[in-house]
Amino acid sequence: MGQQLEPNNPSGDSAPRVIDHRAVISFYHVDLDYGRYRALNDVSFQVNNGEFLFVVGASGAGKSSVLRLITMDEFPTSGQVMVGNFLSTRMKRKQIPLLRREIGMVFQDFRLIDERSVFDNVAFAQMVVGVPSADIKRNVAQVLNWVGLYHKRKQKARTLSGGEQQRVAIARAIVNRPKILLADEPTGNLDPEVSQDVLDILFRINAGGTAVVMTTHDHLMVKQYGERVISLADGSIEADVQRGRRVSPSTRVLADRRIQTQDAELQQRKVEQWEAGVLPTTGERDV
Repeated sequence: MGQQLEPNNPSGDSAPRVIDHRAVISFYHVDLDYGRYRALNDVSFQVNNGEFLFVVGASGAGKSSVLRLITMDEFPTSGQVMVGNFLSTRMKRKQIPLLRREIGMVFQDFRLIDERSVFDNVAFAQMVVGVPSADIKRNVAQVLNWVGLYHKRKQKARTLSGGEQQRVAIARAIVNRPKILLADEPTGNLDPEVSQDVLDILFRINAGGTAVVMTTHDHLMVKQYGERVISLADGSIEADVQRGRRVSPSTRVLADRRIQTQDAELQQRKVEQWEAGVLPTTGERDV
């Protein structure tokens, strides 16, 4: 039986979303080294099913490393990453394609096939997982209509504006109905008005129940939303803030494990400093 795309809450506006508090992503005491360089240091957090998470930080803070660990392009030097039922410490190479079927990816540079049509770019994601052609036509048409680009389905990707190309990339990322959507600086090459359009689509996807993790270096942008924010600096979590409620990184862990509680006053100061925009955000490598 073929796969059929049925986006939840396609209007993305009315029904309140109830988050399923089962974790779909968990980091437990994760260190990640590239040779002698430590990209992540003792990072622990979890993302619940249906949650929207911004990961912010300067270049070199560790944002991209977090995403590479989720897709298991990289594995922790120590600690453990759990994505769905997949554990980094038990992962076999043949399981990686199965993991990545659960994840959609959106990039800053779009990564479309310029000389292929909009339709073909989105259809490719279904072809690689073996969806029947009749279902591909229906699913691609539906998701292109959902992002407002069905009327441009026959145009080559290179002829579109940057905002339109990013909407095609989002359509490609969600056409297989992933449980998790990772967006790596998806508004980095776009002007503010177009960036807002892209964010609106990501929020609509999240409203349908997909967990969304979006990285950005723009601290000011994320503060205007009520979503959870993890701020990274030099590979460590400096603050974890959710809908106005201050959350210690030590609470974002695997359900059956405990982490030694950080000093409450120090964590409170870090969060308040981050909210005031005075925490340092250093880093020299984009990792």
